[in-house]
Amino acid sequence: MRKVHYLFLMLLMVLPGSCSHKFDSDILGLDFYQWNLWEDTEAEMGNDLPSCGWDDLHRGKGELVRIPAPIEEHFPNMETTDIYWYHCRFTLPEQWEGRAISLVLEDAGPHIKLFLNQEVVGSYQNEEETFEIDVSEVIYYTRDNHLSIRVSDIQVGEPGKLNGITETILVKSKE
Repeated sequence: MRKVHYLFLMLLMVLPGSCSHKFDSDILGLDFYQWNLWEDTEAEMGNDLPSCGWDDLHRGKGELVRIPAPIEEHFPNMETTDIYWYHCRFTLPEQWEGRAISLVLEDAGPHIKLFLNQEVVGSYQNEEETFEIDVSEVIYYTRDNHLSIRVSDIQVGEPGKLNGITETILVKSKE
């Protein structure tokens, strides 16, 4: 019985050191995080906001996915809806406080609008290349950030057209 207690005490001493680590990179890959993908069947033309409201979207509305997450893989009958939302919550590493921060999307679309903490930070159409935008003005350095990506006008089965987020999403810091 003493051996069990001794092993338990050793584990308690080692565990805090193994869970804490220093983040040495200037890039944070958001494909590691949990994402929600939601089909907005109530979306209205001309309204870029989620029909469920920000609170419901932030609580995790939709299907849990990992990035990359092409819409057609999760919604095979996607012909009836033109608007989909990706949502993720993330926190910046402490060391990044005060740095310039940008979001980088690789192969997303074809039409996307990016919202960070409910603020529009950018959009693009039919660009099948890397898209980078500075978000330093709206990012939170010391609390959770909510990244929401609205994808519209999905082109099903058309070669060369992207269907949602098909590559990675990065957060980059610059000193």
